[in-house]
Amino acid sequence: MKYLVEQFDIIAKEYLDMIQHPSNIAEMESWFEIHGWNNSDEEHYLLVARQAILNAVIRQIFSDLTFQKTPFDSVKVPISLIDRIQEMKKSSLSFNFWGEIYNILIPQSQRRLIGQFWTDELIADWMVSWLLGFQPNLLVDVGYGSGNFLIKAGQHIRDKRLYTQLYGFDISPLLLNITQANFSDYNLISPKLAIQDYLVSSIPIDAEAVICNPPYTRHHYINPTTKDKLQWFFRDKLNLSVSRKSSMAFYFLIKLIAEMNEDAHCAVIVPMEVLDAHYGIKAKQVLYHQTAIKAIINFSQQMNAFQNVDVGASILLFKKGYEKDNLVHNVTLDSIPNTDELLMCLNSYQDQNLSFGSHTIKPQNELLEIPKWFGITNSKPVNKEWEENGLVVPLKSLAKVVRGIATGANNFFALTSEEVKKRNLEPCVVKTIQRNREIQDIILDEETWQKLSDEGKRVWLLYLNGKDKEIKLNVLDYISQGETENYHLRSLVQTRKKWYFMEQREIPSIFFTILTRGNPRFILNKAGVRPLNMFLLIYPNTAIIQSGCIEILWVLLNCTFSISRLHSVSRTYGGNTLKVEPRELDNLPVINPLSLPREYRQKIKKMIDNFYYHRKANILIEEVNKLVENFLNSEIIVEYSLPTPVQLQLLDTQIKYD
Repeated sequence: MKYLVEQFDIIAKEYLDMIQHPSNIAEMESWFEIHGWNNSDEEHYLLVARQAILNAVIRQIFSDLTFQKTPFDSVKVPISLIDRIQEMKKSSLSFNFWGEIYNILIPQSQRRLIGQFWTDELIADWMVSWLLGFQPNLLVDVGYGSGNFLIKAGQHIRDKRLYTQLYGFDISPLLLNITQANFSDYNLISPKLAIQDYLVSSIPIDAEAVICNPPYTRHHYINPTTKDKLQWFFRDKLNLSVSRKSSMAFYFLIKLIAEMNEDAHCAVIVPMEVLDAHYGIKAKQVLYHQTAIKAIINFSQQMNAFQNVDVGASILLFKKGYEKDNLVHNVTLDSIPNTDELLMCLNSYQDQNLSFGSHTIKPQNELLEIPKWFGITNSKPVNKEWEENGLVVPLKSLAKVVRGIATGANNFFALTSEEVKKRNLEPCVVKTIQRNREIQDIILDEETWQKLSDEGKRVWLLYLNGKDKEIKLNVLDYISQGETENYHLRSLVQTRKKWYFMEQREIPSIFFTILTRGNPRFILNKAGVRPLNMFLLIYPNTAIIQSGCIEILWVLLNCTFSISRLHSVSRTYGGNTLKVEPRELDNLPVINPLSLPREYRQKIKKMIDNFYYHRKANILIEEVNKLVENFLNSEIIVEYSLPTPVQLQLLDTQIKYD
């Protein structure tokens, strides 16, 4: 495959001048916009040239087909390349040969700019099989990409002699040509294909089944005028007002539900944020009230269901129209089952552990009470009695959670010790830590911070706040240098009274890793750092401070009881990657140190003292886990004389968090 890319690039050089010619500017600008590329980037011109050659290869091989017009249809390629690709195709085991070639030529990092993530063959087969089980007259693929869903549907229709018609649309003319080539290779009846942007078009009014893997990209790529029209559309159809910051996948899902006919079925892949971000509350409400959800299929934290991409996603199977007493299949996959295995699971109405994951049944009327739909089957409920007696409380009852400092320009504001010394900035800096990977332990002490400093890490933060009556010349010189490098023009720094003033934060007792892959941790801040915004800062409230329980809270946060419940409040991506926002961490269940009997608090303090001697976090956590488990399984009376969670919040009036 590397050889193939090299051959494409040799030929591409011949066509770069044509692609960049002034006479093609208008067409090329439109083409770049479709793909999210920049027409001032030479690499992106090379990608367009590769697309031109691939398009030419397809048109020359399938000369009897009618293809969608592209800006570079005049491109021709040597017969030697055609022969080479034909040989590759004969020996290829790829389900989607032309889509695979496209993936090799246009890397994922460039496809993701418009949220293109192809669907695994087996996953496509489940979704198509479930929909075709209802024998729809018309199945519509919204954003078909390189055609995985449509190919699978075409194969099933042929093999089972179904009468379902296929229709698909996408924004890319080249992907339409690729899909047609795939259908020709499989000798399938070609579907009706169109070039449409779904946000400004509609599904056919007679669609009885809809399938979709929507673009996974941020709202910034949606034209503001289009957003305005969608806002009006949702208010008119669903009496719904949605956040303008909702992702494109969110807009796709809600628009599909609004447009579908009653009793039509839908299988759609939704990025985790569509359900579990703050704006996702609206998506869950629409699904709850407007559909009968048949299944929510999630992938476990360890799985990467989408090749080369860390994307947490769910597959939703639903029918348009609310059904009273509807039961929802919740499946969490540890591995990819075949289609028969999955469909058999969806026909069962018993909770069960499966060879490929877990399966539970929940009434749809309970779903709105579940804060995170991603990984419902793995959620660990908290004993109601523990909550009622104040033994287990949300973290917000014990501490304030604040995002770390957002500098707006880390390369300017975060400095190494050498830079600070060289510029004489010592009076104007405070200790910081910049990245998660720089601290893998659950404690950051002075020695560890000094080691980071010696390694040349950016451990100092320029911390000007305007309180100094005058700024020294050496600092002004550094600020002037920043302005010559245009740091003062960045969007975040322009919101400040002076662009070089910094967000103010007290030194937190504990801080937490916002984004981690398999190692979330609460870090005791013995070094007195003010972490940057890759961390969440935790300020224990007055009751915790006055009772001397800061370190006990720190250890209890790191014990399995709380760590195992992070997934119930966080956003989980593929590859065991987890992201937690401040208001999400607020709701993390934690054992209340103030409700523990004094003897248990003393035991934990002794474990912490021993930790300072042996410095092995795994030993400390294992000891605390055993103590917590023994306590939760015992009938020891909680110390009710201690403040309740509400009282704890009322006591917390002495610290300002900005």
